[in-house]
Amino acid sequence: MDQFESATNVCHIFLSPIKAGRSITLDDIINVVQNPLLKQQYPLVDEEELIAQLETDYEVYQSNPTDLTNKDVKPWLNDHTAGLPWELWKRYRSYIKMKDGSFPIDNLDDITDRILDKCVNPKTTGGWDRRGMVVGNVQSGKTANYTGLINKATDAGYKLIIVIAGVHNSLRSQTQVRIDEGYIGRNSADFIIRRRVNKIGVGEFKADTEIYSYTSSDEKGDFNRGIANKINVPIGGKSPTVLVIKKNVSVLENLILWLNQYAVEDSAGNRKIFDVPVLVIDDEADNASVNSGTEIDVRAINRLIRTLLSLFNQNTFIGYTATPYANLFIPSSWSEDLETMVKDVRLKVGEDLFPRDFIVNIPPPSNYIGAAQVFGFENRKTGEQFEGLDIIRPAEDQEPWFPRTINRNNRDQLPDDVPATLKEAIKAFILTCAIRRLRGHGKKHNSMLVHVALRVAWIDRVAWLVNEILRDFKRQIKSGQGNLMQELKELFENDFLPTTTEVLENLAYSDPKLKLHNWEDVSRHLIEAVSKIEVRAVHGTKNTRNLEYHNIEEINYGRYENGLSVIAVGGNKLARGITLEGLSVSYYLRTTRMYDSLMQMGRWFGYRPGYIDLCRLYTTEQLVNWYRHVTMATEEMRADFDEMAAKNLRPQDYQLKVRTHPGMLSITSVTKMREHERIEVGFSGKLIQTYIFDKSRPIVEGNNSAFNNLLNYLSNPELLESNRGVNALLWKSAGSDLVIDFISKYKSAYVRNDVLRAYIEQQNSESRLKEWSVAVILNSGKTITTKGALSGKPVKKHDFSWKDGNISAGLPARNLEEGLKELRVKGSKNAILDRRARMIDLDFDSEPTEELIKQKRNTEGRPLLVIMPLDPRVSSKLDENIPLIGFGLIFPDFEGEEVYSYAARPAQVDFEEVLQEDDDEQDEG
Repeated sequence: MDQFESATNVCHIFLSPIKAGRSITLDDIINVVQNPLLKQQYPLVDEEELIAQLETDYEVYQSNPTDLTNKDVKPWLNDHTAGLPWELWKRYRSYIKMKDGSFPIDNLDDITDRILDKCVNPKTTGGWDRRGMVVGNVQSGKTANYTGLINKATDAGYKLIIVIAGVHNSLRSQTQVRIDEGYIGRNSADFIIRRRVNKIGVGEFKADTEIYSYTSSDEKGDFNRGIANKINVPIGGKSPTVLVIKKNVSVLENLILWLNQYAVEDSAGNRKIFDVPVLVIDDEADNASVNSGTEIDVRAINRLIRTLLSLFNQNTFIGYTATPYANLFIPSSWSEDLETMVKDVRLKVGEDLFPRDFIVNIPPPSNYIGAAQVFGFENRKTGEQFEGLDIIRPAEDQEPWFPRTINRNNRDQLPDDVPATLKEAIKAFILTCAIRRLRGHGKKHNSMLVHVALRVAWIDRVAWLVNEILRDFKRQIKSGQGNLMQELKELFENDFLPTTTEVLENLAYSDPKLKLHNWEDVSRHLIEAVSKIEVRAVHGTKNTRNLEYHNIEEINYGRYENGLSVIAVGGNKLARGITLEGLSVSYYLRTTRMYDSLMQMGRWFGYRPGYIDLCRLYTTEQLVNWYRHVTMATEEMRADFDEMAAKNLRPQDYQLKVRTHPGMLSITSVTKMREHERIEVGFSGKLIQTYIFDKSRPIVEGNNSAFNNLLNYLSNPELLESNRGVNALLWKSAGSDLVIDFISKYKSAYVRNDVLRAYIEQQNSESRLKEWSVAVILNSGKTITTKGALSGKPVKKHDFSWKDGNISAGLPARNLEEGLKELRVKGSKNAILDRRARMIDLDFDSEPTEELIKQKRNTEGRPLLVIMPLDPRVSSKLDENIPLIGFGLIFPDFEGEEVYSYAARPAQVDFEEVLQEDDDEQDEG
């Protein structure tokens, strides 16, 4: 920790007593910073910079969590908290404050209290079983949360803690280190393997409670029955015990068999461990834990976790996840008679893992950089919107080096070079490392992610190629020879400077470390920055005999006191494995169409103090659009959650409240939804609009044909006019069959027309949505006022015909971002359904508020289809005589809407074939 960080922590400690009573003011900060003792201890720290940093720290806020809780869950903590010592929590709190004085420890205290209050009081006698889930954000600090919860749970009386930490050795080991530091207080590997007591983390603070671990942070430190027997500390005794295990069949089986020695038969003949309160934390609970089989043919991991819980008569199970989609589809039905054989022991499987008792939704702090900040988001329901930071860069040049589909025909055709965009990404990483040094981050970790394929052979080859490129870049920077220095200068001036300016203008929180620099200052740090960078191949293969690239050492940031700068080339171990510290540049081409996998692969989410402006994501247009949709779906899901929480609803009420993608994305693996092959969805009160348009000629022509076909069946429109002429056509009583026909014929990868059609037909059967308003938005102006490519051009006229008339009118315009294959309305805001469109068929005496517009639509109960034939001149790839057709739908609110069930299987499309997971070989248990 450098002087500046140390001084910041000391200031936070001095300010803590003040914060406990009231908000911190600028005068408070100045008084602490100007304390002579502080100046004496940290003479090199700039006073103004320290004041600015503390101001920023105290601006960070976190909203209160919300929860859905079963009525059977009764609060208990408030009545018992005065009688509990809280010694483990107090030392964890002290450790966190020492490690990072700016950490919002009071928020963590409140949140963990709320979660513990929903767990069963461990002093409760008799048998009990509690199931819950905590929903956070990707890379937002869930490990710190459940580590705090574990400390409090042990203080309250839980005797055994089991943390199930993902499916990879690297993640399990990384989690064990965090548990060692934040809960046990000893290096578990030293204690178990070498019988040495090496105090770390919370171990530096006094506590009378001694905690024993059956697992260690060693690479092979997962649960082993032989080692557990040697430790010879019984579960349920005076000393609390903990295990951190991988989500693996053989590990779970061995643990269950070892625990079985403590079990006896109950009156029904079932094996039970009595009166040992156990808390089971399932980290990344959406991954592997959810049953992808049937109620009887249960998949192994799910079956074994349920068997483990069933072995205890007192248990609390909490799944932690940022992507709860699969967990919400866990069926409530399960077979009470289902048994399983674990080796030669017959045991009960028990209830499935749906969080029936509680779900807690934790909002991230205000300085969290998540999907909404990276990709942009707008929620019409809440009015919340983000434009998205300008840190995404296109990587559309992957062919022929990185084929979009790797299959049996080309899997052995390894690349002999890399795309130009990957070379640019490496240059961006070098600049980032140099600028961070300039900003005083010289001893901080720096990471770059390269994720282009799953197969070990591909990871190996790409790592070798990246290393060769880096070797050449190092040579050019150190020697001053070649073109690289000029290329770096151009990238800095044309990309980094404008991006920093943009981020400074649009970042939702203040960060005093973000500054504009000049090239001369940056260039002076290039040699030191690039010299520290190394390339690591991240996969499971340990034998290097058949590998080209041999630097496959596990990425352990803790070994590098002066900071590690690494380019990590990998596959799934990067997607759902290690956390990449100081991640700034990501080169990401891997495709998946599942909400949960997409979000979990977003390792670029998290906290980026002092360098968010330097971060870059190189990826494809298609992936960006998918992420943008998943972001919208996730934010809407969270908003629905908060709304339901305000109504005191239960977890099962939320079970099917996940928005479905109207195109090719699947919520989660279809096999995890076997019991729910038909998903329920409702569009009551919803606004749906197109904001992404395919540029291919057949689709543009086909959608225009569908539009003209609709007009041919309509007659006698109401002509809505401005003082310049007709600016809209309106029909107020169109039959639903015409709307269904138009939606069915409209083609887009981002519109699930089969779902919309079936939903309307279902509502028609209940005498709803039978009569529609249909509006066509036109342009009565002379010149186009939209910013962008069409700004200032004369409005293009077009002929519109219906069966008893026609009109020549102007085409509306939108500022569309042009991609390789698609056009997109920036931010998706008001793509089709702007304010004028939302009220076009409603009559008001004066200018209405948004709330009045909604109320009137709901009162009249009439849905609206808005069609906007857009000016195609925005793209040279389009025929300027064929409008680009967009549409929007507005559904009125239905009281007690009956949701519609529809088949959840995603559209069948070409997709990368998973031929080999990147560390299957090493999944040894």
